[in-house]
Amino acid sequence: MRNFLVLTFFSIVLCSAQSQEKPNILWITCEDISPYLGCYGFDQAQTPNLDKLAEAGIRFTNAYSNAPVCGVARTTLLTGMYAPTTGTLNFRTNTKLPENIPAYPKILREAGYYCTNNYKKDYNSSYETDLSLWDESSKKAHYNTRKPGQPFFAVFNIMETHESQLAVDKIEAYVANGDIPKKPRVNPLDIVLPPYHPDVPEVREDWARFHDLITLMDKKVGDLLQELKDKNLEDNTIVFFYSDHGGMLSRSKRYLYNVGTQVPFIVYVPEKWKHLVLYKPGSTEEGFVSFVDFPKTLLSIANCPIPEKMQGQVFLGKDKETKPKYIHFYRDRMSERYDFCRAVTDGEYNFIRNFVPHIPRGNSTRYGYTVQQNWVANEESFKSGKSNAIQSQFYQPKKTVELFNTKKDPWHVQNIADEKENVEKLKELSEELDRWMIEVRDIGLIPEPMFFDLASEGKKYKTIYEYAQSDAYEIEKILPIAKLAAQGSLENKNDFLTFLDNPNPIIRYWGAYGIFRMAQNNIDVQNKLIALIEKETIPVNRLMLAQALSFSGAKEKAFEYLFNETKNARDGYVFLFGLNALQYSHTDQFLTKQDWEDFKNQTFDTNDAIDKFGKEYSKRIINDALDLWPNRRVVD
Repeated sequence: MRNFLVLTFFSIVLCSAQSQEKPNILWITCEDISPYLGCYGFDQAQTPNLDKLAEAGIRFTNAYSNAPVCGVARTTLLTGMYAPTTGTLNFRTNTKLPENIPAYPKILREAGYYCTNNYKKDYNSSYETDLSLWDESSKKAHYNTRKPGQPFFAVFNIMETHESQLAVDKIEAYVANGDIPKKPRVNPLDIVLPPYHPDVPEVREDWARFHDLITLMDKKVGDLLQELKDKNLEDNTIVFFYSDHGGMLSRSKRYLYNVGTQVPFIVYVPEKWKHLVLYKPGSTEEGFVSFVDFPKTLLSIANCPIPEKMQGQVFLGKDKETKPKYIHFYRDRMSERYDFCRAVTDGEYNFIRNFVPHIPRGNSTRYGYTVQQNWVANEESFKSGKSNAIQSQFYQPKKTVELFNTKKDPWHVQNIADEKENVEKLKELSEELDRWMIEVRDIGLIPEPMFFDLASEGKKYKTIYEYAQSDAYEIEKILPIAKLAAQGSLENKNDFLTFLDNPNPIIRYWGAYGIFRMAQNNIDVQNKLIALIEKETIPVNRLMLAQALSFSGAKEKAFEYLFNETKNARDGYVFLFGLNALQYSHTDQFLTKQDWEDFKNQTFDTNDAIDKFGKEYSKRIINDALDLWPNRRVVD
């Protein structure tokens, strides 16, 4: 707290020492789109306002969201820190952050800026309810309400391209309101489908309507830019436009492919402030930029001190730093489904490591199926056997490692990790990913339901961030064990059994996962697992051990443990993990319909912050199981 107050003091002093006049800064964000704009050469785009902005500004061709989903991406944007460092990596959650974690609006406000947010926060952390972030954050928030002459920083978030807006009733409402044409502007038959989508009418229709929504979003951008001009603010305002991540149809948003992470990004700097940014109008920047860089760059332009904790690099202005060689990405729990993937790109190759490869991507969340017909059509194509090998990958277990040549394979559908000519590149990117994970002290190696056991009120570490920054977090030791467990090779059975007896609960967890991945019917292993379940003190470890027991041949005994652990779960996250465990261990076949009904009424004695999201997303699993009863299972 003291360090943050010192930073705040110097922020005020140093910023006040500058000329009173500062540039206004306007951030226009949209939702869920990759660079599907005319200025990026996308043939079927109709985006005149953004194309014009690019002609007068800087167009970034290698801009990325570090996470492929909004809440995790936004916490990175807010703090200038990677979500796996702060513990805000799981979507959604309300992770408690210590007071010394920076937030750029606070620093700007202390420097004299009037800061408004219209209106989406979605910070995936305790910052969600922090009233000191903004002067105003609401659907009515606007820079108009600042004091005369006060510089502003304003965010306007345009929702029209969010995945939810593609729902049939939403599209009908847009048509009725005259926002989009009755028939799609682009003929669905003219859409060039990505190879991972089956060629069915529902998919083509959604792609065509997606373009209509992008055009509508472009109009909203034009309205905001015109408002600046009408108020004579155009010549004094730096404008950023970007999407919160890629997307939005199935297999894009939420996934670590280019279509989930690459975003359009345009910066306009008026003549008055060109001395801050050494670019010519209409220029193109091909260097890497990612969301973790935005806060540092913003503070640099505003001539404010940058907190040492911020992890990105300044990419504009007099303090511009060396362009990074790599960009790093992360994917963890997505709503109701646990996952753990990390990725790194050098621009040409994209490397993905899947730490829990047994979980198919297509089962990661059911939200898309409720709002978009292409998700349903995509799954039905696979279930009916009509999908080809590329389209089927989405619903099958993942490879432990994947490597894609982005230049030759922009859709990331051809995994070339096993090709001999790629051995050196695979080694380079794998080592770089390991280096980065250790450097940022990646919390993803800790299962989310274990956070409470390691850090909470009354314990030595009050937040998971503080635990992960301490020597107690043996990340250099844990990372290679997790990688080994993901492979689940029988030749490492003795290693896994040894890990099960380790005093570090995180290592015990990964030892159990290694046994689970081996899937060997072995009575000695069964006996060992049963003995360990009886003495294990960490709930999520008991659940992982029970899953391993199921895959070791004792399915009914495993079900008994899994059911009791889930039914008597300590908190919402243990409950959510338990429901996943029942399904991915294939022991949910023993559950009755009444069992699922009983799960609906589950209650917990821990605090609301832990229970809220765990219970909320558990409902999706429960409701899906009941809706599909008894014809098929959500997880096969």
